[in-house]
Order: sequence, then C-alpha cells, then structure tokens
Amino acid sequence: MRRGRIAAAALGVLATTALCESGLALAKEATLKELMGENFAGLQNILFALITSNYAAVPGQVGVIHEHAEQLTNRIPDSAKQNRDQFLAYAYNLKAHAADLKSIAELLVEHDKATPKGGLQPNDQLREAAAAHYGGMVTMCVSCHNRFRQRVVE
Repeated sequence: MRRGRIAAAALGVLATTALCESGLALAKEATLKELMGENFAGLQNILFALITSNYAAVPGQVGVIHEHAEQLTNRIPDSAKQNRDQFLAYAYNLKAHAADLKSIAELLVEHDKATPKGGLQPNDQLREAAAAHYGGMVTMCVSCHNRFRQRVVE
C-alpha cells in the first residue's frame, strides 16, 4: 500500500512538472496571484522530491520558481512600491536560492546515477545544502507575503 502511495505521488510530481514546464511559456502573461499559486504548488512538489531523493524532479520545479522570481523583479505589486528595495531583496534572494538548489539537484542526479544501488551516499552535505536552499525559498516566500500581502489569503 505504501508503495502505491509513493507511486501515485511520483506520478503527481511528474504531471505537475510537465504542467509547470509548459507553464513557463504562459507565465509571462500570468497574473501575480497565479504566479504565487504555481510557486506554492512547486514548493510542495520540491519538498516531496527532496524527501524521496527524487532529485531529477527538482530542476524543473525550481526552474518555474526561478522564472517567477525573475518576473517579480520586474512586476512589483502596488502594495510593495513604497518599499521597493525590500521587495526586490526578497525576489533576488528567492532567485538565488532557486538557482543554487537547481545546481545542487543536478549534481545529485549525476552522483546517484554513478552510485550502485545500495552503495554509500557520501554526498550528505549536498543533500543538506539542497534542503537549506529549499528552506531559503520558503523563508523568502513567507517573509515577502507577511510584509507585502494586503490581506489574509482565503
């Protein structure tokens, strides 16, 4: 039963990855609220991929968040215009964490391909760094929303 749930979740991650990759092209026209919704869904999928060591699923999801962070640097909402520098600091920080997480995930994919099943996993520091950058992305989202969201999201 556990294996079935993991397989179903993995299929969900793959489907969401495909949607998010196709969403990159559409993101240029998306509203800020839509971008945030995609980021939230992507963060959930990244967490699942990190926990299950499915590092191949991470770069596509992180790519969407990285693209959104780039767009945020050019689409400052009205609620943040008075504190533009603080908003941009959050956006650029989010972008940097996403870029670093993507690079680390790509290294882990290559490492895992070269490691025999059941072999030693000496890259615990990379796995921990990936988790730290994931946490950094979440922190930037929460900090920015707490500072600039005009009202509670329902």
